[in-house]
Amino acid sequence: MTPESIDNRELIKNAIVAEIDGQKFYKFLADKATNVDARRKLTNLAKDEIRHETILIKIYKDLFDEEVENLPNQGVSVLSRFFSDRRETEPINEIQCIDMAIEAELAATEFYKSSAESADNDEIKDIYAQMANEEFRHYELLKAEREAVTGNYSWFEFDETSPMEL
Repeated sequence: MTPESIDNRELIKNAIVAEIDGQKFYKFLADKATNVDARRKLTNLAKDEIRHETILIKIYKDLFDEEVENLPNQGVSVLSRFFSDRRETEPINEIQCIDMAIEAELAATEFYKSSAESADNDEIKDIYAQMANEEFRHYELLKAEREAVTGNYSWFEFDETSPMEL
């Protein structure tokens, strides 16, 4: 591979920071989780983010024939704000965690889609498209988890017109 644009360097560096933020966030949530299944799922999400970081570092090294240095202070996702605002010290409930993760995965999906469109290297485009798909699968998993946790159900299944009223 040969470098095609300095912008590719910054795109990859921003993505690496976003993946590092994802790792820290999911590890933070896994440490707080009391449910064994939730802890396992969150740990697996953290492992996915580690794998993504590894892929991005390899691409960077192969493309530019240099080590990744001078990463930006913040990534591209809401998770950067979570850690920079020091909100990890605030009490947070399970639904807030899931909502934040959903927002972060959707932002990551959009970032990778946009990066794939703007990259001027076909290999980078393909990798970003794959990353967008993986992040979207995380988004879908978290949406399903949120529905399971909140006990979401269809009101059409009830005989009464107002199942929520007491």
